[in-house]
Amino acid sequence: MQVSATNTVVRYAPPRPAGGGEAAAAIVDLTQLAVAQTNAKATQAAGTALAQATGELTGTVVDISA
Repeated sequence: MQVSATNTVVRYAPPRPAGGGEAAAAIVDLTQLAVAQTNAKATQAAGTALAQATGELTGTVVDISA
């Protein structure tokens, strides 16, 4: 059996870099989302801590097991 490789040349084409701002825009969007989520969690935690401190000062029981 003979195998001919003359017509089966496979050329490697490396992936092209993102043009314009395709990749950069995706990274920025994900970064902004992460920052927004972190800010929301921090705000919630601060509110919970404030409620707990206020409750302790006034004698009110506050459930912080969130």
